[in-house]
Parts: sequence; structure tokens; C-alpha cells
Amino acid sequence: WWMLPAPGEEIDLGQRVIGQEFIDRYLSSVEGQLPIYDELGAAPPLALASYVIGELLQKLSLPAGTIHAAQEIDCQRLVMVGDQVSCVAKLSRPVRRGDWRFVYVNFTMYQDNSQVVLEGKTTVLVPTVEADSVQG
Repeated sequence: WWMLPAPGEEIDLGQRVIGQEFIDRYLSSVEGQLPIYDELGAAPPLALASYVIGELLQKLSLPAGTIHAAQEIDCQRLVMVGDQVSCVAKLSRPVRRGDWRFVYVNFTMYQDNSQVVLEGKTTVLVPTVEADSVQG
């Protein structure tokens, strides 16, 4: 059994210094080559979004079978290697459709705890039936 925070309740996703190793791991995992970010010394916005999703999924401790279904991001400005960022998220009220709960999460990433650098919305589908209770 798992419980979501109340809709609208702010979830602190912590702080992180964006390092080159983080960016390299992200690019390696997506088999991407984005020389412009190397030239600028900046983090790809999707790398930052992946960090947010990872922290969010860890904080929520969602059950097995949860699916990350959709992602929207709005990049306000570049985050440079060595910048410190922090992130908060808020959940909307889950919507039940069949055997799934659609959970919508809005998030905001800040630089130096004040300047918005990234905003977004992610959707996860959470099974309503616990994996242990599914009869095979």
C-alpha cells in the first residue's frame, strides 16, 4: 500500500550541483551527442528533467508497475556546469481510469533558490491493483 502526498502539497526534491559527470552519464544513457552543450558548458534541459523525475519517483516510492507516461518542460534559461539547483513539485488530484490512477505532477527547478530555470509537468500511471494481489 502506498500513499501520495495531498494534492497541492509541496514536495522538496532537494538540491544538487550540476556536474560534468552527471551530464556525461545522461548523454551516454540516451546515446546522445550534443556538442553545443559541451561548447557552452551547459546541461541539456532533458538531463535536468531526468534528474527531477528520478528524484520524484524516489520520493513518492510508487508501486511496481508504475509507468512514466508523459513529460512537458519549459526551459527558462541554461544551467551551467557547477551551478547549484533545487527543485520542488506539486501533485494534482489523481484521476482514476480503469485499473490506473493518472498522477499529474508540476515541478519547478530553481538556480540559487530563486531564479526559475526549468518548469514542467510529468504524468505517471499508477496501477490501482497491487502487484501481489494479481492472480496469474
